[in-house]
Amino acid sequence: MERGAPKLSSSLRALAIDFENRDLALLGIARIGASYVNWSFTIALAVYGFDAHGAVGVGLVALIRLLPGAIASPIGGLLGDRYSRRAVLVGSSLAMTAVLAGAALAAGLDAPPAVVFVFPALFAIALSGYGPAESALFPVLARTPQELSASNVSHSAMENGGNLLAAIATGVLLATTSTDVAFGVAAAVAAAMTVVLSLLRPDSRPRYDDDEGEIAGAFAEIRLGLRSLFTHPALRLASTTLVLLLFFEGFAEVAVVLMALELLHLEQGAVGFLNASWGIGALVGGAGLAAMLDRGRLVVAIAGGSLVLGAATMLPGAWPEPATGYLGWFAIGIGFTFVEVAAKTLMQRLGDDETMGRVLSALESGGLVAMGLGTIAAVALVELLGERGMLIALGALMPVFVLACWTRLRAHEIGAPVAEEHYLLLRDNSIFAPLPMATLERLSHDLSPIEVTAGEDVIVQGETGDRFYLIEEGEVEVFESGVFRRNEGPGESFGEIALLHEVPRTATVRTTKATRLLVLEQDQFLLAVTGHRRSHQVAHGVVDSRWPGAEEAAAPARES
Repeated sequence: MERGAPKLSSSLRALAIDFENRDLALLGIARIGASYVNWSFTIALAVYGFDAHGAVGVGLVALIRLLPGAIASPIGGLLGDRYSRRAVLVGSSLAMTAVLAGAALAAGLDAPPAVVFVFPALFAIALSGYGPAESALFPVLARTPQELSASNVSHSAMENGGNLLAAIATGVLLATTSTDVAFGVAAAVAAAMTVVLSLLRPDSRPRYDDDEGEIAGAFAEIRLGLRSLFTHPALRLASTTLVLLLFFEGFAEVAVVLMALELLHLEQGAVGFLNASWGIGALVGGAGLAAMLDRGRLVVAIAGGSLVLGAATMLPGAWPEPATGYLGWFAIGIGFTFVEVAAKTLMQRLGDDETMGRVLSALESGGLVAMGLGTIAAVALVELLGERGMLIALGALMPVFVLACWTRLRAHEIGAPVAEEHYLLLRDNSIFAPLPMATLERLSHDLSPIEVTAGEDVIVQGETGDRFYLIEEGEVEVFESGVFRRNEGPGESFGEIALLHEVPRTATVRTTKATRLLVLEQDQFLLAVTGHRRSHQVAHGVVDSRWPGAEEAAAPARES
């Protein structure tokens, strides 16, 4: 019991941290509904496809469900970067409700399979904006990196709880009723999810002076998101990990049906119950993962989860018994959760809020294509190798990838958490607030504290400036040409004008009491701020409000 206690306490602590933030808690509750809806529809569709066309029908319905989403995702991600992400979530949820209700009606009226197969495509389009908007909100709503990690762990637990509920409920519904009833229950859950999402506080997206028209800049903005993903080595590696994991998931969606009905000769309801084993394993895995992410061990979690995935998938292939099937799918849930949450957290820390929706939608498009290819590969491999060979081949996928990329993965380990007090001071400052979480973490480590006594000049007008100052405790007063202008206290900052415009100090700043300052050197400040579009714009807005000569100083740069 003692060995398990830290994991349990870490998992419960992550859930408690998450629910201290109202909007993250609402997103978590909605995540339970979204997981139920998606997973229930997936399971019921797989069984419907098998009844209609056998193994080929399972693969066909999976492809129809995945590929339209891959095409629609870039537009969904762009919507989440341009417009209120809350509005995108509510609209997506409403659309899912309508599609599921239509699928239930079509199946209940015994419409031809070709008609029912239209609804998975519509569902994929309706869902395309949800995931990117939800994931992109996390780093914005999370107040610290630790809260982000805790939120990802607890939301993973809620997602897997929704999956587990969907697997059990859909298994019971398929065993006792029919697919149209399963579709109808999913529609009711989607409607409830919409109500929860509507309670989120409205959010807004930044606007720029050079913003283009709604249509004219759309493709350029999508390309910008793709470029952000492909030119960032760590983002590229983390996204590749997630794409391969989704290939595994697409493969497994077909594999579980074939394993249950063909290899193990179980009843149709067993498809749902095997997926329930996956959900239970995922909940167990989340407990151990909470402790790992709390220590910043993201890459270790990816590697360990991949090895567990491989061994668990191969188990029923090597020893085909109902017990090993359930045990294997239980362990897959553990490994899958480790890889998915750790890689997703790595992307959220490294990504930029400016393009996060488009980056995640590009990843989602690639992931949906990978899932589609996974379903094709499962059907092809079962013909070539049989059900047992198919499982063994699937099990080798993630371990081989991690072994091949281990050195590069290790280079991006995040490590120990930053001091929350310094991180929050940066996050709450308007100049630094737009920066990616990983940049804020780096700056938190770069901050150097200095103690200044009362009545001491920190900077003097006319001197050369080489530092930026953030006030942690105390107070300063600002004088321009000997004239008092303002007081500044904790959380406020000074020193940015000389650094951004390469001019002498434009004011004298003097402490009024014992003051603790946090200092960034010129190179550290400029690298972070000038390399980020919105942070650079906000910083110049601060300069304009404080220095009447800012417009004159900027004119030569514009002319050149």
